[in-house]
Amino acid sequence: MRLSIRLVAFLVSLPIVTFAQTSPTVGLRDNTPTVHAFTGARIVTAPGKVIPNGTLVIRKGVIEAVGEKVAIPADARVWDLKGLTVYPGLIELSSTYGMMAAPTTTPGGPPASAQPQQSPSGPLSWNAKTFSHLRADEEFRPDAKTAEKLRSQGFVLALTRTTQGIFRGSSALVNLGDGAARDLVVRGNVAQHIALVATGSFLGGYPNSLMGTIAHVRQTFIDADWYRRAQEAYSKNPSGLKRPETNASLTALVDASQGRQPVVFDATDEYNLLRAAKIGREFKLNMWINGSGKEFRRLDAVKATNLAVVVPVNFPEAPAVQSPEEAMNVTLETLLEWDESPENPGRLAKAGVTIALTADQLKDVGTFLAQVRKAIERGLGDEAALAAVTTTPAKITGIDKQYGTLEPGKVASFVITDGDLFAEKTKVREVWIDGRPYDVKPAPDVDVRGMWNVTVSNDPRAVRSATIKGDAEKPAMEVTWDEKNLRLVTLPILQAVFRLHCRATRSERPGLYVCPVLLRRTR
Repeated sequence: MRLSIRLVAFLVSLPIVTFAQTSPTVGLRDNTPTVHAFTGARIVTAPGKVIPNGTLVIRKGVIEAVGEKVAIPADARVWDLKGLTVYPGLIELSSTYGMMAAPTTTPGGPPASAQPQQSPSGPLSWNAKTFSHLRADEEFRPDAKTAEKLRSQGFVLALTRTTQGIFRGSSALVNLGDGAARDLVVRGNVAQHIALVATGSFLGGYPNSLMGTIAHVRQTFIDADWYRRAQEAYSKNPSGLKRPETNASLTALVDASQGRQPVVFDATDEYNLLRAAKIGREFKLNMWINGSGKEFRRLDAVKATNLAVVVPVNFPEAPAVQSPEEAMNVTLETLLEWDESPENPGRLAKAGVTIALTADQLKDVGTFLAQVRKAIERGLGDEAALAAVTTTPAKITGIDKQYGTLEPGKVASFVITDGDLFAEKTKVREVWIDGRPYDVKPAPDVDVRGMWNVTVSNDPRAVRSATIKGDAEKPAMEVTWDEKNLRLVTLPILQAVFRLHCRATRSERPGLYVCPVLLRRTR
């Protein structure tokens, strides 16, 4: 009897492990230890909450403990993070990661308004610009290169959606780790996305103007409400009523029209933001705005909408004014937009508008942190900036119980940096997603910066001193020897002793050669 009880207990415990995946295991099952303790780090658990010298413990992808005096589990792998800082992972709220680009017409083809409207396949909307039935979680295809680029800026999650049509379908929250789509999708059907400008010039037919687009959006929400009521009435009295049509596009909008699912409007400028806000008030939508970066031009009106705004940091480049002709062609409006755009996030935050920051619309996602730094220099506070990429996106999407801060019970997705996240010279060293590490720019195994004794190998009595400075990844040294300036070219390291290749910069025969030199660290 005792044996059978143990067997039953063993079998009951199996689903806890095996239900984590439905696909069969190929090859050996990964049994890598999943308990980690990060010690000696400066830990920013949330905006404005800092542990100067703390310990973070994670187990099976979940934060187990965080604080100054945390007992390290006996089964944990210990990571010494002295001199490093740990932040909650960043969340991107406006992305097309893993989505196929919207098709367009070929060069020289007819304009969109002249193209015939295509008949949809299946029980969908009559309008070819209505894709509310599309779900990003069903369309999602992992893109390793894009994910790596986003991780380099500290992002661990992205809200992704398609960008074709007016009604663009529902978005999905996906994590930015490696793996199959089924392992990366955190939540599907997050929000319905709408644009007041249709993307994808292959989409001909109505509407082809802003007025028509607004009319179509309003009519579609009216139709969605009618469709809901018609279906409910028919279900209560199927014999007395004619069966209403089946329309997957309207079905997908029912929850949004009733305020049960968020709606996100993509606003190309501050005026479209205000137009979208008016539609939201009319239909009592639960919504937020993907902004344009121009909100500062109507700050009071934007504030009055009481809507959260996802703010891009693609600040315009300085206009060319080198010649008199170029300067004459630059308008005052262009100059003001260039000068004031970096202040947009700060002005919104100070006005009390709920903001999140996005890397969307940047030519190079890898410049995101640098762009945020510009906004900080122009008035956005450090804590406000951190909140705009952590706690605020988590709250907007309803995942604040799992993400956004470093607390016990939350998902172990965080960023390790070698300084303040938004400081100019700070580097993102690693990103951990669901308890799994991803290198971004790991620190070198040996830091050779400091004071060294330089000895010529064929004359041990000739000793000089040298200082190696610069970044740990790219140390720089120059020492004068026999009236030659020798500067570092390569640095093969063997513990505290290494040989170096030099380049003569002042000699009769300049060029690369191997120096018969040994260096030993003094301090």
